[in-house]
Amino acid sequence: MAGAPTAAPIDLAAATGHAMPRRIGALIVDALVISLLDAIVNGTFGITRVTSGVVPSMTTGSFASFTTQTTVDWFWLTLLWVAYYAVLEGLFGATVGKRLAGVRVTDLEGRRIGWQAAILRNLGRLLDALPFLYLLGGILTLTSKQHQRLGDRFAGTLVVPAAAVISPPLPSDVLRPRAVAVVVVTALLLAFCAAFAYFGRPPLVIEGAKNTGDMFFGQGDMFFGQGISSYSLGSPKWETGTVTYPITYEVARTAQRCQGTMTLYWNWSQAGWVLGSGESNCSPPIYP
Repeated sequence: MAGAPTAAPIDLAAATGHAMPRRIGALIVDALVISLLDAIVNGTFGITRVTSGVVPSMTTGSFASFTTQTTVDWFWLTLLWVAYYAVLEGLFGATVGKRLAGVRVTDLEGRRIGWQAAILRNLGRLLDALPFLYLLGGILTLTSKQHQRLGDRFAGTLVVPAAAVISPPLPSDVLRPRAVAVVVVTALLLAFCAAFAYFGRPPLVIEGAKNTGDMFFGQGDMFFGQGISSYSLGSPKWETGTVTYPITYEVARTAQRCQGTMTLYWNWSQAGWVLGSGESNCSPPIYP
């Protein structure tokens, strides 16, 4: 008497191959999401710095022509990048891109992964991204039998179509609280960024103006266009849409000590602070 039919075992090597085109789509979507997160972080906490330029002479501190970038240190962007993947894959087995593409991260048996594997897998991205544009990770993914990049080999993980996952789906009483937690934490972080952009960002804007030698005029006086070697800010005075700082600074070329005030205005159309009016008084120049 014939027994009941059994399902054929899933060929995970073949499943990883079927997932390859979807992984490319997932990578594009995730890159867009991370780019948006980077833009929020850079726009909130970033400082403008000169990335290239030429100083025309020693008589001014400004650049004749230059390019700038407003960004935080690379460490924080890298941490954001790794955390995005590790948190979502640890909680749900998939990032936004992977979920939309219909693929999941599993262990070598096709089961759902835990936190340790999710963290190890995504720390490996730091090497997979070398030397640029995921070149190492891309080569390993295309040439390995189970299409594993270096992070997958560290963590013992695979990327397969969602239908190939052996573990049962997360029950709703587990999935729903996790999804709610991610939404709540994201909303709180965005609210913190919005508050910091208004109340905490003005000193970063001033530091960026100092770095780029911005011309800042107030009642005939010039601040950062003179080339400032050092400066310090006093306690701010807040009004609706404006903030005024007492400032003490030293002009690099003449070694003058100056004191004054500078006011920043909130640009409502761009949701950001811009330099405004100011005044200063300087001691006699030490060097001609």
